[in-house]
Amino acid sequence: MAQNEVISDKESFSDSLRESGSNSDQKITSMKKVNSTSEGECSTSLDEGRYTENGNSSNNDTDDEEEEEEDPPLLKYTRITKLPKNFFKRDSISACLFHEKLFGFATHSGLLHLTKPDFTVIRTFKCHRSSITSIHSDGEYFATSSIDGTVVVGSILNPSDILACDFKRPVHSVVLDQNYKSTKTFVSGGMAGEVILSQRNWLGNRVDICLEKGDGAIVGIHTVDDIIFWMNDAGITFYSIPSKKKLLNVAFPIDDIAARPDLYWPSVHFPETDRIVIAWAHHVWTFKISLTRPISQSNPLGSILSSAASSLRAVPDKKIELEHHLTLPLLVAGAVSFKDDQLLCLELPLTKQKDELIDVPELNVLDLFTGEEMHNDKVVSKNYQNLNVNDYHLGKYIGKSATEYYLISSNDAICVHELSLKDRFDWYVENENYLKAWEIGAYAVSIAAKFEVGLKYIQEELGKKDWASAASSIHKIFTGTDVSESDTSFVERFYEKWEEMIMFLVDKEKVKEIAPFIPQNPQFSHHLYDAVLLYYFNNGNLEEFSYYLHLWSTDLFDTEKFESLMEEKAESEESTSCIREELVYLLLEDHKYLQVIPHLLKLKDVRALDVLLSQNIISTFLDDIVEIVLLPYHGSLKDLPKLSMPKLDLIFSKPLELLVQSRHSISMDFLISKFSKPEELKVLLFLYMKKVSQKEPLLMASYGDYMVELYFEFDHTGLLYFLKSNTNYDLDKAIKICESDDKCYNELIYLWGRMGESKKALSLIIDRLDNPQLAIAFVKESSDVELWEFLVDYSMNRPKFIKELLNTYDDFRESYAEIIKKLPESVEVDGLQSTLNNVCRENFLSLNVNSGVFKIVDDETKEYAMEFLQLRELGKVFDVEKLEN
Repeated sequence: MAQNEVISDKESFSDSLRESGSNSDQKITSMKKVNSTSEGECSTSLDEGRYTENGNSSNNDTDDEEEEEEDPPLLKYTRITKLPKNFFKRDSISACLFHEKLFGFATHSGLLHLTKPDFTVIRTFKCHRSSITSIHSDGEYFATSSIDGTVVVGSILNPSDILACDFKRPVHSVVLDQNYKSTKTFVSGGMAGEVILSQRNWLGNRVDICLEKGDGAIVGIHTVDDIIFWMNDAGITFYSIPSKKKLLNVAFPIDDIAARPDLYWPSVHFPETDRIVIAWAHHVWTFKISLTRPISQSNPLGSILSSAASSLRAVPDKKIELEHHLTLPLLVAGAVSFKDDQLLCLELPLTKQKDELIDVPELNVLDLFTGEEMHNDKVVSKNYQNLNVNDYHLGKYIGKSATEYYLISSNDAICVHELSLKDRFDWYVENENYLKAWEIGAYAVSIAAKFEVGLKYIQEELGKKDWASAASSIHKIFTGTDVSESDTSFVERFYEKWEEMIMFLVDKEKVKEIAPFIPQNPQFSHHLYDAVLLYYFNNGNLEEFSYYLHLWSTDLFDTEKFESLMEEKAESEESTSCIREELVYLLLEDHKYLQVIPHLLKLKDVRALDVLLSQNIISTFLDDIVEIVLLPYHGSLKDLPKLSMPKLDLIFSKPLELLVQSRHSISMDFLISKFSKPEELKVLLFLYMKKVSQKEPLLMASYGDYMVELYFEFDHTGLLYFLKSNTNYDLDKAIKICESDDKCYNELIYLWGRMGESKKALSLIIDRLDNPQLAIAFVKESSDVELWEFLVDYSMNRPKFIKELLNTYDDFRESYAEIIKKLPESVEVDGLQSTLNNVCRENFLSLNVNSGVFKIVDDETKEYAMEFLQLRELGKVFDVEKLEN
């Protein structure tokens, strides 16, 4: 049999009352009280392993039955089934112990049942003749007290190691020294009103010392290290064992309720090593233990018997402070720490009216500091109508995996759990709140289990036919499920379901709702993406069609299908440019460049130039070459020649680049034929031929004459440069062209010069240009003396030329005299006298310079001559001996 039987919610509240012997009128009264709990409280009816939320019976109003909780209950209840059955049928529990190593359950007949924390039985035996009032343990030994006046101390594992002490009066409480095995010391108290410390002396006899007396019956004794505290009519008294001093006394409050301290036995809980929670009647105190000096390692309780220690009144090494005091409207049968500074309290009504059922016990979660109720459960245990505060016990055990709370009464044993994530998950599933279950599922169940709940949530949303919400739920569940570490079969099913759910909405024509949530990764079958695009296309929603066409990778859908559809649509009469633009986009994405060019041309889209440039397929579209070149131009053809060359170069940079790049695949004659008519296009032809001549001059060798014509027509300023930098043109034709324009003097001069007609060219400079500087420069360049004489003779009747000739002394100084001789007497040269003065001065200076140079040369010559003569007059040395030999 399992340790705990789950208490379900399928049995009615009335069943529990019926087993307890209550009549129908009592059942109705109790139900009203249960249902009067404040909003958010969760009432629980317990019977034979079952419970009903909010205490609702099958006879409750329909509204109450339909009302559902938004959140799961805080606590979960299961009945403990591993205790001896006779405890609840023929005997009842009177005392409990929840130790970290040991659980103990005692009965009114004197039986003691010891188990491990997992309820594995250690042993069960009768140790008293009547009700056991308390159980205590240090982990190795246990101690029990009883109404029969005895205290029994024994080993947990060794049945033979046991001791019984008779105090003649009912004992309510007993505690062992923390090192009982060595000290054999315990403290007890009861109806005698004395707190007695008992220990064996060296002869083995029991020695008793009275620590307190005269303040009524002792209703509880507990220890913390070397501090012992007890409860009686005087309230709560803390006592230091080493110093034998009272540390603190807190009186039992006297209030309107006027509860008697001795009627209600307190419960004590230690949430931390330095804190104590005491629940007594309708009060809860929280105390804090502080150190004033290091803890003594000597025997705390046994030190009382030391005579030496008795003679010294030591200063207490600890102090006790009251932190909080709460007064509650119900009697507290037990209080244990919960979480986040909260207390879990078992509470009962303060009074019991005559001929009326006692109200159902409550488990309340309270704020430790304010007493504010955070949560409330009404718990219907067996025979609760006949029980009082002292018949209930509330314990806490911190296990390895979870914390458990135990609600024990005379006739029932219930284990209380705070709902785990798995419990909350299950609760949400049972209550069909699948979204909440899914949200916490990642931390409670496997990915597969969480996913199944997510599917239920989606199905629920689909059933509501709120398609936007359903689409959102599909996205939420599937994108929120991480399958990276799942097995292959689950992953396959996961993606199959995902596509199935999306396709369901698409088939329902709820594309608008689901389309934004269709993923690209993972990639589903083409049919899904095709269906969405086809839906928008067929319904004429081109905006959405375009959006998803651009959003999705072309790998996701059948591009050829939509290219065909759009091709057909684009050629229809009702077609819009939008369809063709999307077709262009798809063809470009599909790298179908030959197919996309005609559509780009129809759209007058300059991207055609980029495609042609990158793919080198211009030869396929030669019939459209003019249209291709004109793509970046949006004006009228008539205005084309009016644009400046820099402007034309900027506008047509890409088309010209395309033509130049394709110069070997497109014949020049073909382009000339295409761009010669209309006349406005010739300027583009000129720009193209100009770029080709710069890039590859040999390719333009046979088109020199045509280039001269184009330069003459479109670029006068560049004609002379072309003439000078090229020779592949007919000079006569070029001269004829230039002669047709009075402004082509420089070009004609250059051309006449190239033909050897220097005098003709010079005459043109003199007659047409009247430019003496240019004329003189022309003559200098030719280095022809005869041409110089021609210039002088031709210029004699032109004063401006005569003056310029005279100013060119540096180049023609020897001709000055001839020029002056030939000057006609009738010609007046402006500034002639000044010019002649300059000439004379220049001649004088030249003579002086020449004389100086001659004198220097003459002097140096004489010097060298004299030196030579002197050398000749000198004798010569001979070696006579050598001569003789």
